[in-house]
Amino acid sequence: MAAESEEPVDPEVIPPGSSRAQGAKEAPPPARTFFHPLSGLVILGVDWLAFGVELPTQFLFTPVVSVIAFCVTFWAISKIQQSHGDEGRVASFKALLGAIAAGVPFPITGTVVGTAILILSGLPRVIGRRLP
Repeated sequence: MAAESEEPVDPEVIPPGSSRAQGAKEAPPPARTFFHPLSGLVILGVDWLAFGVELPTQFLFTPVVSVIAFCVTFWAISKIQQSHGDEGRVASFKALLGAIAAGVPFPITGTVVGTAILILSGLPRVIGRRLP
């Protein structure tokens, strides 16, 4: 075994904010969607619950359940959208659209409307990730 001479290596200090410290390029933040993902969950969840409540009663209380679903959804979406940057009128408009979708007296989950809500809220992108 031949003894090799090893030379000391000076360490390189990289400041935390430099581009080399970040390594690979960071992914751009996800694009903002029409509905916040939580709003999409509220619309589809309230719709699903309202339809589920009506099954045992054989749709006897449909008008009452539809109005309750509309009111709950409108309030929740309005709060969610405002807390995530929408102004009052914009949040109210989005809440109105979502409340109409949840308040109709039939399930929308498996329909074109349900698919549109999924797409407009970005839910397929956030499944498996923490909601912002």
